Amino acid sequence: MNNLANVVIVGRTNVGKSTLFNKISQTQRSIVLDEEGVTRDTITESAEWNGVAFNLIDTGGISLVKKQDFISQQIYNKAEKAIQDAQAILFVCDIQVGITQEDKRIARKLLKLQHDKCKIFLVINKVENDYTRMRLYEFEQLGFNQVYGVSSHHSLGIGDLLDAVVQVLHAATPVFTQGPLIPRITLVGRPNAGKSSLINRLSNEDFAIVSDMEGTTREALRKRINFNKAIFELVDTAGIRRQRTVEDGLETMMVKNSLQAIRHAHMVLLLMDASEPHLSAQVLKLAEYAFDNGSALILLVNKLDLFTPEMLQQLDSSMEEYEFIMKKIEVMKISCLDGKNINKILPLVETVWERYEQRLTDVYLTDLFKQALLKTPLYKNGKMLTFYKAIQTSAAPMRIDLIVRNPELFGQNQFAFYENVLRKAVNLKSVPVIFNVRTKKGPALTNN
Repeated sequence: MNNLANVVIVGRTNVGKSTLFNKISQTQRSIVLDEEGVTRDTITESAEWNGVAFNLIDTGGISLVKKQDFISQQIYNKAEKAIQDAQAILFVCDIQVGITQEDKRIARKLLKLQHDKCKIFLVINKVENDYTRMRLYEFEQLGFNQVYGVSSHHSLGIGDLLDAVVQVLHAATPVFTQGPLIPRITLVGRPNAGKSSLINRLSNEDFAIVSDMEGTTREALRKRINFNKAIFELVDTAGIRRQRTVEDGLETMMVKNSLQAIRHAHMVLLLMDASEPHLSAQVLKLAEYAFDNGSALILLVNKLDLFTPEMLQQLDSSMEEYEFIMKKIEVMKISCLDGKNINKILPLVETVWERYEQRLTDVYLTDLFKQALLKTPLYKNGKMLTFYKAIQTSAAPMRIDLIVRNPELFGQNQFAFYENVLRKAVNLKSVPVIFNVRTKKGPALTNN
């Protein structure tokens, strides 16, 4: 964890907090949609302005009206915790709606929290013309010293706001040097497969909201944990449904955010459960997507407590049917409910990460492939394919350049040959291998 100051964005639902978060952090991590209650968990991203770095935190819409449902209470609890740890708070209101009773309740709460170490900035969003700018004085009745009019959508007034914010932050200017690579591990699967329960188990805290209601998690949530002196960053994602079940704009954006999280993942923990006790087309496609992306992959079969012997037999049979892909992937059966095998997940993650990061010498790779080709020469269109040398150009993921005579003759079958040879010699289970092929001086062609 870093020691930067926390800048927390709060406000009632649908005032534009997520749009402001995305503009300041220069990311698209928070979902933006014209629907109340889209953001449910706190989202954190590093941000920087004029050389001052800070943690920017987006919260779910605060409601100080007591509600009975579990989700609303969880949203409130997380926002409350973020506020207590803040050095600066951006209280966002909507100029187009004006001051609501909910705004007044939030203002009263925040005024009690304001002190020397926590500054409150009243931010009025959607100020896009002279008419709306003239109405800013209306918000002075909320009791804050300064009012900042912005348009998050059009990026108006945000610079002036950040100038004021960084003046009160005590975050040191970061030194932008390349440190140790922190593995980013993304949890992926269908809705209600147990991703949020698992991240809570692994982090030993109620980090993600857990509910039987599908679609509880809507954005990719990050949590850093320590294990054996190493740091892992866990990313919880929204459940990915089959395309034909994605009906509305919110669902479509949840799927998009989840797939984006996979693209940024070093490793993917793919969850399936007893609701579909076999390897579905979706699971296979997600596994292929992760490998094609260059992410390491572990398949976790959750809710083991619900599997009958017949269901387990069905699962094993389907894994045998798709052995061509399953033989490349570590599989672990777990139960987040009773904790079965949960303590084995991080050791397996650590093992797979070591495989993912390993480097093989050019001499070893070249000799390995030449010996294999002596036994089984490769031909294409009646022409023997000449191989000269292999070079590992990167790790995490492993990329290998094959130096050959006719790279244009290499296709998936030829790449598969080299991959099979390598996997028989080196344990690369759960680790993708990306081959490039080129001449001694020519550009590389890739199998990915």
